[in-house]
Amino acid sequence: MDISYRIMGLAARLLLALGVVCLLLGAYLLSQSMSFEDTLRTNGSVTGYREVRDGDEVRYRPRVRFTTPDGDIVSFEGQLATSSQRFAVGEQVPVVYPRADPQKGRVALFADNWLGPIAAGGVGLVALIAGIFVRRNVTNALKRSA
Repeated sequence: MDISYRIMGLAARLLLALGVVCLLLGAYLLSQSMSFEDTLRTNGSVTGYREVRDGDEVRYRPRVRFTTPDGDIVSFEGQLATSSQRFAVGEQVPVVYPRADPQKGRVALFADNWLGPIAAGGVGLVALIAGIFVRRNVTNALKRSA
């Protein structure tokens, strides 16, 4: 067996493993985004940012405050940290939170809830298809050379 077939077989296995891991990550992120059963929607106000240091890089997580129908004031940090401050302080953002636990509020925007699961699932699907394609071609090439 030629070394190139072994390398391609290894590449196929790695692509398949990457595909499975990314699909599982996408499913986990999706479950986190959709984990609320009895939810309420409201608007919250951005009150500031928390700086998150990642080596030399600084990321910003918005702090959001909203009022529940009972009059309780709740503050939470947005789930997405970005390299720039996405919202102006005082800007209104949509919020979704479970009725039973308003402290688990989330910013209700596409990028905050759906971008991660879609990206992970897309990469996983492409890697899985590529792994199957490479594996099939290696197998067919080995059959022809035998």
